[in-house]
Amino acid sequence: MVRNAFGGPIRISEKNPHYFQYKGREILLITSAEHYGAVISKKFDYVKYFDMLAEYGLNYTRIYPGAFVECQGKWLPDDNMAPGRDLIVPWARSDIPGYFGGGCKFDLDRWDPEYFDRLRDFIEQAERRGIIVEICFFNCEYEDFWAYSPLHRDANIQRVGECGYADFQTLKDGPLVREQLRYVEKIITETNKYDNIIYEFIDEPTLFLTPSREACKWIDALIEKAVETEARLEKRHLLAQQLEIGVDYCGDDRIAVITTQYILLSSRQVGGVPALNNCYAFGKPIEINETAYIVSWIKDGTSDLAAISRLEAWEFMVGGGAAFNQLNGHFVVPNPSGENPTNRIILQGLKNLRAFLEGFDFAKMTRDNGAVRKVSIGASVNAISEKGAQYAIYIHHSFPHGSGGTWYEPNYGNYGPVLTLKIDAGAYKAVFIEPATLNVLCEIEFSCDGNEFDLACPPYTLDLAIKITSM
Repeated sequence: MVRNAFGGPIRISEKNPHYFQYKGREILLITSAEHYGAVISKKFDYVKYFDMLAEYGLNYTRIYPGAFVECQGKWLPDDNMAPGRDLIVPWARSDIPGYFGGGCKFDLDRWDPEYFDRLRDFIEQAERRGIIVEICFFNCEYEDFWAYSPLHRDANIQRVGECGYADFQTLKDGPLVREQLRYVEKIITETNKYDNIIYEFIDEPTLFLTPSREACKWIDALIEKAVETEARLEKRHLLAQQLEIGVDYCGDDRIAVITTQYILLSSRQVGGVPALNNCYAFGKPIEINETAYIVSWIKDGTSDLAAISRLEAWEFMVGGGAAFNQLNGHFVVPNPSGENPTNRIILQGLKNLRAFLEGFDFAKMTRDNGAVRKVSIGASVNAISEKGAQYAIYIHHSFPHGSGGTWYEPNYGNYGPVLTLKIDAGAYKAVFIEPATLNVLCEIEFSCDGNEFDLACPPYTLDLAIKITSM
């Protein structure tokens, strides 16, 4: 990593390893982002997309740079990960027709200069707006997506990619692995000069029961290629890998960032508060970089999308998370800015979260499971603190949706619980805040002697944030 307090790539905070540092200060990464195809979907206007994020102070986006492509109609009619004939990837097109997604097949021996111009401009446009780009090289292949990947045998003229979809993320197919490693090396080489990027290796590597041992051998090869490639280049960037049952790089010194998905345990994925509880001790930033796909999985009008987004984001970040991304289907080719009344409420909820946390000296705070000892009624409670100085607490009332618990359904009511707290002795001020608006509901001053005591909350209908600071 380039060691310059006011320059160089985004890195781990020197004050607190659970957070990031960028351009001389600690930052939180918070966003509601498009479905990862902003670069490979040639018609997607990412400048309008970035302008909307910047309007709400959101500073994070995520892309798949071309090895993983989806079939049209799977999630949304205009999904950015399924651009059809408008697909542009690192490999140049040949003059031989027959690509499953439309147009000519790919020539793996030739890179496409137009693609890399677009990729570089994407990163530069993001940097101008203070947005960090997480580049995720791969996702596990799905049975119905595999044929759309340029690395599938029927999609390229070299006939590379003879394996089945569940073996894509293994070392079994030698020619395929060589192309995968060339792709990782090329993406890193072309983007190494930028400071606003994090490299992530693969999402969901064993989702379709690829053996963990085989997947991890393959991930190790990717990591080694990334490390080797950057060793001969100017800059060193953070490397990230998703935590999954059977795929755990939390203790690997090469991996600086622990990425998670969804709010609980979903399929083989470990996310949300369970990830914070189990992985915080590793002393690394922990992300939720994907949540339930709003507008696709959760339709407008069927649930309170703004509340779902807010519950997930506030719980995780006020619990000690470093980055949060709400996967958002409002951002598509026909509407790249995501202009929509519901979406603006979603983005405002995330803007409020960033403002709330930045109202603390958050770099001095860590996850605190001991400050709130009891709640008088059922609720989910998370907190971070600098003991004796500042405490951030978030309370919400919801229930996991369905058997998988992929998102929270809001449980509106008339709430006003009493919290039993145990914080360091001293005089404090507590400010009770409505997360949806940042309106202050009430303020109180109190003193405590270091023993347990009760703090009554004002009335609210779904969720509540509390800021406690020493006086």
